[in-house]
Amino acid sequence: MSERPTELKVGTPIHFDGSPNDASRWLHSVIAYISINDRIYTSDDKKIILALSFMSKGSAATWAEAAYENAAEVESFGKWKDFQEDFKRTFVTKDVKATAIAKLASLTQSGCGSLEKFNAEFRLLAHRSTVNSQGALIEWYLRALHPSISTQILRMDKTPETLEGWIAKAEHFNVQNERIKSLRQGRPFFNNPPSNLSRKRDPYAMDVDAV
Repeated sequence: MSERPTELKVGTPIHFDGSPNDASRWLHSVIAYISINDRIYTSDDKKIILALSFMSKGSAATWAEAAYENAAEVESFGKWKDFQEDFKRTFVTKDVKATAIAKLASLTQSGCGSLEKFNAEFRLLAHRSTVNSQGALIEWYLRALHPSISTQILRMDKTPETLEGWIAKAEHFNVQNERIKSLRQGRPFFNNPPSNLSRKRDPYAMDVDAV
C-alpha cells in the first residue's frame, strides 16, 4: 500500500476578493502552490477546486459560486488552462499598460521605504508598461529618487544613458551614503548585513536614537 502524499503548506494562497491589483499575484501563488503539491493536485478538477476554495470574498466569491453551479450542471469543472484564462479575462486589469504607466508616474523611493524595494517595484512596472523609451523611463526614475541620490548622479561628468545604468548608480551612491552616515555615528558599516545582526536602515530616515 503506497503512502499518501503529505500536502506541503508552503506559500499557501491568501483568499482573493476580486481586486484587479492582486489578481495576477494571487493566480501565480495558486499555480506555485499546486506545483509544489503536484502529487496531490493531479487532475484539473482538483486544481480548480483548490483555486475556488480561496475565492471566498467580494466579487471573487460570486464568480466562484457561478463556477460551482456550472460544474454541477455539466458534471465537470473543465480544464485548468481554461479556468486560468477565464480568471484573467474577469479579474486581471484589462489595461495593464495604462495602469503601470500611471503607477510609474506616481511611484517614489520614499513611498517604497527603501531603495531596494523601490528599484524592484520600478522594474516590474517598467516591464508591464512596455515603454521602450529610455529617456521616459529615466525621467520617471529621476523624479522618483530621493533628492540626495538624484543630485549626486546629476553632478557626474557623464550621467547614465539607460535605466539600468541609473539604477546601478543609485545603488552605488546609496551605499556611499550609508557608509558616510555610519562613520558619522561611529558605528560599524555592513554593505549587506546578515539578517540576524542588523536591519538595513534607510539613510534618509530620521535617527530616533539621536533625537
